[in-house]
Amino acid sequence: MKADTSRSSFDPAKHYRVVLRQQGRVDVDADWNEQQEIADLLRTATTANLVGAAGGPATGPPAGFALGVNAQDLRVSAGHYYVDGLLVQNEQDISVWNQPDAPTGSPVVRLTDGSDVAGPTPLAGRYLVYLDVWDLHRTALEDGTVREVALGGPDTTTRVKTVWQVKLLRVGDVNATVNCTTDIPAFTALTAGPTGVLEARAEPADDPSGPCVVPAGAGFRGLENQHYRVEVHKGGNAGTATFKWARDNASIVASWDAGPDPEGAITVASPGRDSVTGFAPGMWVELIDDTRELLGKPGTLVQLTNVRGNRLTITPAAGVNRADFPLRPRVRRWDSDGALLVDRPAADGGWLAVEQGVQVRFAKPASYPTGAYWLVPARTLLADVLWPRGAGNTPLALPPRGITHHFTKLGLVTFDGTAWKDPHDCRSLFPHLTQLVSVEPVSGDGQTVTPNATNPAALVPLPAPIVVAVTNGALPVAGAKVRFVVHSGNGTINNAGNTADVTTDAQGLAVANWSVDSGNAVQQARAVRLDDGANPVGVPFVFTASLLTAARTAYTPPATCPDLATASTVQQAIDLLCAQSHPDRPKIKTISWTHAASMTMTELLKGLRVTFDRAMTAPDGPGVAWFLVSFEYDRRGFEADPNEIFVRRINAESITFPTSRVSVLFKPFASLKEWVNLQPVVPDDVLCRVVLKSHVLTDDSRVALDGDFLGALLPTGNGASGGDFESWFMLKTRA
Repeated sequence: MKADTSRSSFDPAKHYRVVLRQQGRVDVDADWNEQQEIADLLRTATTANLVGAAGGPATGPPAGFALGVNAQDLRVSAGHYYVDGLLVQNEQDISVWNQPDAPTGSPVVRLTDGSDVAGPTPLAGRYLVYLDVWDLHRTALEDGTVREVALGGPDTTTRVKTVWQVKLLRVGDVNATVNCTTDIPAFTALTAGPTGVLEARAEPADDPSGPCVVPAGAGFRGLENQHYRVEVHKGGNAGTATFKWARDNASIVASWDAGPDPEGAITVASPGRDSVTGFAPGMWVELIDDTRELLGKPGTLVQLTNVRGNRLTITPAAGVNRADFPLRPRVRRWDSDGALLVDRPAADGGWLAVEQGVQVRFAKPASYPTGAYWLVPARTLLADVLWPRGAGNTPLALPPRGITHHFTKLGLVTFDGTAWKDPHDCRSLFPHLTQLVSVEPVSGDGQTVTPNATNPAALVPLPAPIVVAVTNGALPVAGAKVRFVVHSGNGTINNAGNTADVTTDAQGLAVANWSVDSGNAVQQARAVRLDDGANPVGVPFVFTASLLTAARTAYTPPATCPDLATASTVQQAIDLLCAQSHPDRPKIKTISWTHAASMTMTELLKGLRVTFDRAMTAPDGPGVAWFLVSFEYDRRGFEADPNEIFVRRINAESITFPTSRVSVLFKPFASLKEWVNLQPVVPDDVLCRVVLKSHVLTDDSRVALDGDFLGALLPTGNGASGGDFESWFMLKTRA
């Protein structure tokens, strides 16, 4: 803050909480100011810890800065909001193009290419709306009401004002998928703080060459105590940024009333009492106003060539126009011309001379925004500067004391090229502490009960009551009203209908008895707090109860019961067992041959037909894989081994299903009749075996054929799906 102060003694790392005065002691400004900064830190840190990085009250008065759209106008609502613990106040609903802390016509929209737009019709796209908050120093020069006119209007104190600006950043095209949690690199870069740091010291003395040699003058050589202010003038990196400094914290400033005139002189309200506290030829001054301060831009540095009364002659005067400084123009004295933040030659270690042995050094590379500043108190008694030191008594590299900007997202909005639309709120809202009364479940949720299976309308009470607690934070609230309501199902509360109001006891508990009907598998009841007008307030809690039935009980079939593998509930397992006790599976109804009898070759060549009791579906692949016909005979009359039984599979010319799919026909090749006479000759009578793989044949319900040929009786079946159907007959090979 550019005030006439001796130093700034506040250091948050010391964790001081209170500054105490002692009797009969000197009263200095630094002590009083330190107490204010301690209190401010405590207040903002506490608020930030409670609220978070940003937040606003959810109810009366509501949080401010809610977005509103109206054609080409984008507005923010009145109210309070907190950013990093700072209270931000907006007294009325306003347009973002007419903000109290943004100069008229100032740019509020930042495009992706880094350019700014001032008007309400930027490039079409999706925009992030955010809040920029920082401290602005105000003196009696900017606000004359702080003077006490009863004492003649002395300039006694200064003020710190919280200022804010709502700004926009284009984050994509109109249809860009962006939400409040999206990582937006452009916003991160835009809101990043400075990285530059500064070291300060008094010029060190040369080491003496002998015990009798007195070192040359070094340290702070000023005759008066000073409070140096080192401030970045033109922002940028260490290679392009410039800085300026002043002995008295840049507190010497005057209102700029008129000029420059044809002689290059400007008129100020007061030139100061003398050259120490005022203006003198050769000095550098900055022409500045609130517009530049609110936009974060530097003023214009010019040099004084002459001072006569309240007329200051500046050079260069050309190009200086008071109309370019429309909002409270001022002339501020500095004691430097705005040098570059560049390193000195290596021999100097990068140290820059300020004056009277005071030296500073900037880090490089780093970023230095306009207005970033450091304060360097210098004391004649010590012949040194008051600057924190580290190991080896070397000065520490410190970040700027300010200006600190605080940012938060307010919302997202779309500009379609002609109008603003689709605002989305990104603010965080919180209730008042007195509104933290809530209803919490205690017991009774998730109960099960056995229903009346013969009467779905019958009411069955739950085994235990349902209980909620009304609390304010961790404290129980006695005497509160809670309404229990049956939300689904046809049950009752306290045997008095589907609604009952209950008063909490001394422990804040409300207890109700809930009876459920026997027809609805899952039922719900709600508990909600009532205000003094019997109106529901807050979020209700929902209790759930369910009927204890086999259909809602999970079942895991054991590996030894494959017939129950498809069951996932107890009811399904019972149904499967019941179906097995009363099977309704497809069966073989008839066959075209007589089991264990004789058949001629002529009859065999007509085919073997199997008929089912319903339509069946054959599996994919060749039929000979599941419909097998074979010859079996011994070779005692043909080969040396009399014990061998010879088996020959009969190939099928076709295995067909008719359209009705209730039968299947196996037809061998006609050449089978000649094949039996080839060498070795097949006997006249051979066993012909027919096998049908039942487990691969299913009906339209995907139930497998029950094909076991028990006792050679038809229809087939043993009560279980699958099983091979097997039959045989004696074939007359030459008949």
